[in-house]
Amino acid sequence: MYAKTILNLGDIMSYSIIDYALFNANKDFNEIPFNKVDALIFAQLSYLNYTGIVEDTRSESKGVYLHEIAEHEGFSNIFTLPRTVENNMKLFNAIAYSKRYGKIKAKFYEDIAEKDSDTQFGAVAFVLPGNLNVISFRGTDATILGWKENCNMLYRYPVSSQEISVAYVDKVIPKLRGKVIITGHSKGGNLAIYSSVYCKKENKKKIKQIYGFDSPGFTEDFVNDEEYLSTLPKISKFVPEESMIGMLLTDKSSYQIVKSDGIGFYQHDPFMWQIDGITFVPGTKIVMRAQIIDKTFNDWVFGFTPKQREQFLEGMFLLIEKTNEANSPTFRQWVENLLTNIPHAIGAVKGISSEDRALFTKVLRQLFATMGTSVVTTQKSYLNKRIKKLPIIGTF
Repeated sequence: MYAKTILNLGDIMSYSIIDYALFNANKDFNEIPFNKVDALIFAQLSYLNYTGIVEDTRSESKGVYLHEIAEHEGFSNIFTLPRTVENNMKLFNAIAYSKRYGKIKAKFYEDIAEKDSDTQFGAVAFVLPGNLNVISFRGTDATILGWKENCNMLYRYPVSSQEISVAYVDKVIPKLRGKVIITGHSKGGNLAIYSSVYCKKENKKKIKQIYGFDSPGFTEDFVNDEEYLSTLPKISKFVPEESMIGMLLTDKSSYQIVKSDGIGFYQHDPFMWQIDGITFVPGTKIVMRAQIIDKTFNDWVFGFTPKQREQFLEGMFLLIEKTNEANSPTFRQWVENLLTNIPHAIGAVKGISSEDRALFTKVLRQLFATMGTSVVTTQKSYLNKRIKKLPIIGTF
């Protein structure tokens, strides 16, 4: 379900990206200039599978109008993520024939999934009227492969998809006329920032704005790089109040907190973000439980060397692979089949070397210890801030 369905805009204060697209369907970009909500919509469109409809970067085609995608015989196949099929269909139908989005073309679709290199990458470009273009990077899908590459970011810099994102930008921007906006949700936002930092200088000059929506941060090496620091003024980052992805690792860019109708991890879902007019409903602060989770994770990660992180994560995913008797592509399916794979799990654990088993034990023990420390320190920080705000009523 998405945030709200509205019959009368004046009845309530906030609505969803689907409602935004519907209410502004007859207002082109001259009437309402491209804004942060449009950037989130295009970030969401990158999750669709345009294979067989939109040509890749090897092509010099003129692109495909959104209404042509909607009329394509393979249209129903572009919605590949079960959890978001309904909302993605509603969003696409809201924009395909509208005045605002109807003249937009999709071009240069890339979809890469390579198990050997732990690569899960997707990107698409959109050509808007008025010499404006949007490059949208796809976030993590529900596959085990996609999440393995995410975990690789904890010890490897750069990961494969980051390198590919730079190559994509350098290949696509010269083929686009006018300024370019780069956007992405979750890992897609990480790629939007990374590619903008390390693309060729002549291409960087054409980048107007960079958007990251609840996207994870980077290693310390990256955020201390002069190339990143010089790009910061163009970066806009947004996170929900219960952000559990966007606050991970390190990031020197400022961020805006937004309200979401989701609970817990579901605040990560763009369809749950609240919109008022042409902007997001501002949130107040990152809630304590999200702060605890983020602090626990970051302290835990940086408590080990990159090599130890690599050994642990490689071992964890090897264990998942060995217990994946049903060859489930997604974590959800793997969990559903886990009971039948318990004998394989026992065998897999026995097959781990004593050195790796000791590392596993150490890392997990440290995780629980860090969790307890994070709860105490986060609550203490919260109380100290509250105490400082108390009025001074007198002296003794």
